[in-house]
Order: sequence, then structure tokens, then C-alpha cells
Amino acid sequence: MTLARAPAYPSARLAQAREAVLPTHATPAQPIRRITLRIQVGESRMSGSDDPLFLGLHGPDGREFRIRFARGPSLRRGAEEHYGLGPAEDADTNVANPEFNDPTSPPIDAARIQGVYLRKGFEPVPNVRGVGEMDDRLEVVEVELNVHTAGRAKPLRFLRRGPLWLGLVSGLRLDLPQVDEGE
Repeated sequence: MTLARAPAYPSARLAQAREAVLPTHATPAQPIRRITLRIQVGESRMSGSDDPLFLGLHGPDGREFRIRFARGPSLRRGAEEHYGLGPAEDADTNVANPEFNDPTSPPIDAARIQGVYLRKGFEPVPNVRGVGEMDDRLEVVEVELNVHTAGRAKPLRFLRRGPLWLGLVSGLRLDLPQVDEGE
């Protein structure tokens, strides 16, 4: 049996691919210095979660950040939790893996943010029968996000009030509207 060979990649296209460079962007007009997030978790039964939670920024510089405390449990029922995202050496940064959840590296231009959201991930958590629970829900009573930037006296502020549930039966994403422009 003879296997057919894939056609050779044209050398001109290969050379172009090697020479291609990513576009360079100008220095951000309003670079993000730090992000603070406050989440009020509901007190209803099953309102806390062990599942991952992500903060997302839409736009050309957009990315997601994992929201989890560096020490201790996160997203506990009835808790008001405050998360600080910034450089790892900043004393107010309290998220796990700050080097991967640093909004200053690479720089993000706050002027290019087109939207903000929370997204709940899911990880099966073994229950007493050893079977993974696939819908660990999270009740969000209120969430407030402040984006602190260079060149603005006030942070950009985003706020959403509930109660709203995140989970497989209720949806995994929650958009946060901007409540003022800052200064």
C-alpha cells in the first residue's frame, strides 16, 4: 500500500510566513494600572461555587483573567469578596497566579475596552457518590469592577445588580454595563 504524499508547501508562501511580523501597536493612551473587583455572593442554598470564574475585557486588547484568591477559599456563600489584579509585586494584588493575571503585562489600553463580563467555568466536583457534579451554580447579588488607568482621575466603573445565577441551567456569562465614564 502506498500512501499519497501531501503537496509541498510553495517556497514563496513559506518565505512570506517567516517574514511576517505581528503588527506593533502604539503605546496605550490609557494603560490599565490595576483592576479591582467586588463580588457579593448570595446567601441562598447552593449559591457559592468552587468552579473557576473569569473576568473578561472585550476589545482589540481584550483578554480574560482568572478570579481566585491566592490564599483561602473564593466565592463562598454570603461573602463579599474583593479581588485586586495588578503586578505581582503590588501589595494589593491578591489573586492566584498574579504573573498570569496581570492587566499591565502586556499593556491593555482602557480606551479600547468595548465591554466587560464575568464568565463561569465548570470543573466536575466529586460528590459523596464519587460522581462529578457538573452544575455548581453561583448566585451573584452584586458585582462592581473598577479599572484604574494612567491619565484618569477616576477609574472606569462597571456595575451589575441581581440576584443573578451563573451555571449550566442559567447561563455562564454575565455582562457588566459601564455606569460612568470616569474622568
